[in-house]
Amino acid sequence: MVDWTAIGAAAAAVLALGLLAISHLRARREAARFRVLDEIARASDRASDLGETLDAIVEILVPAVADICAIDVIRDGRAERAASRVSAQGGEDAAGGVAARRPSTPAAMVDADDGDLLQPRFIPRIGEKELRELAHGEADLEFLRSLGLRSSATAALRARGRVIGAVTLTTAWSGRRYRRHDAGFARVLSGRIALALDNAGLFADLERAERERAEIAATLQRGLAPPPLPRIPGWSAAAMYRPAGDQNEVGGDFYDAFPINGGWMLVIGDVTGKGAAAASITAQARYTLRTAAWLSGDPLVALSTLNSALLAREDSALCSAIAFTLSSDSRDPVRLAVAGHLPPLLIDDGSVTEIAESGPVLGAFGDASWELERASVEPGQQLVAVTDGVTEACGPGGRFGEQRLRAELGGGGQPAAALGRLESALRDFTDGRMDDDAAALAIAPSSRVRLAA
Repeated sequence: MVDWTAIGAAAAAVLALGLLAISHLRARREAARFRVLDEIARASDRASDLGETLDAIVEILVPAVADICAIDVIRDGRAERAASRVSAQGGEDAAGGVAARRPSTPAAMVDADDGDLLQPRFIPRIGEKELRELAHGEADLEFLRSLGLRSSATAALRARGRVIGAVTLTTAWSGRRYRRHDAGFARVLSGRIALALDNAGLFADLERAERERAEIAATLQRGLAPPPLPRIPGWSAAAMYRPAGDQNEVGGDFYDAFPINGGWMLVIGDVTGKGAAAASITAQARYTLRTAAWLSGDPLVALSTLNSALLAREDSALCSAIAFTLSSDSRDPVRLAVAGHLPPLLIDDGSVTEIAESGPVLGAFGDASWELERASVEPGQQLVAVTDGVTEACGPGGRFGEQRLRAELGGGGQPAAALGRLESALRDFTDGRMDDDAAALAIAPSSRVRLAA
């Protein structure tokens, strides 16, 4: 007769032993993890500088919890490799390749400046699909294949309310494979690493570097910002400039006014791009036009010189512009040339008329040429030029457009009053949020004597 009681007791004993073994393994695993966390906490105390701290951390993690470990820091909106280590099984080629390759840090971690809590990127099984998502091109894909990767976990490094980097743990040659609880440990581990790096001065160094970059950027912006218009004898002039974004002071639109032989030259323009890249082209455009105009006094020479300068660049920079020359005698007509820009508008007692034809944009064609035209601006009239950031400005009602532009300018008044109305209308239309830079320039005779054509 089968003794079911004895069999049940034996099964229960086996189950208890199994649970005990699992519990023991978990206890050993947790104890090992605590030792790793403790060693990382001590790393910054033992190391003499940040580099030694980083090297000590990756050495602790490989091979204790990973076959490959990489620590990346985030600077200027991109991840850079700061330290890495590969287990001895990987060899020198693998170690060198991991150290040199561009990080595959998740975009969410790179962009998370506000320190929002981020879940680790956890890949329990790395197959061909995952390798392609991690690779930067075919050569990098072949390198990743050669490593025989099995599992990976990437966790953000956060300190002082910011995401400043990431740590990536990967298994390969050891045959280990991460489970869900390992991803949770990676998150705890990242906090300890971030604390150690903070103690070693990483975050203080980065904050200092960011402050220095901000100060340099502010200085450059102040130097490139459009200047106040000078007093031009015989003329009344006004300008408007609205950079896009909350923090930009200078971008792709510009205006300038400067003396030349026998009078003055005024320019308004718009370069391709936004932000710092556009500002660099803006600087070149403004000072090239100034120099060429000072030497020649000719709008056509100024535009041609800038065209050649832009063609010599390697970044395919383009610029639209209008160059005006005003005689010191306001009875003389205005001379102007238009290069790929919105034609200037003549405002006369409520009517708004385009004058001049637009020639080729600057920086596009080596054999480009422009027409020099003349415009008579009589007392009570004014000449206004705007960049397309005005007409293309977006609001709840769509584009600001030329019809609104003409309506605001047709209200009469001197240049300052006309551009004041235009700026107020733009601000109301866009609710104060400009997607693109906008600039405007207006001139009118200050004398009440009728000007001859």
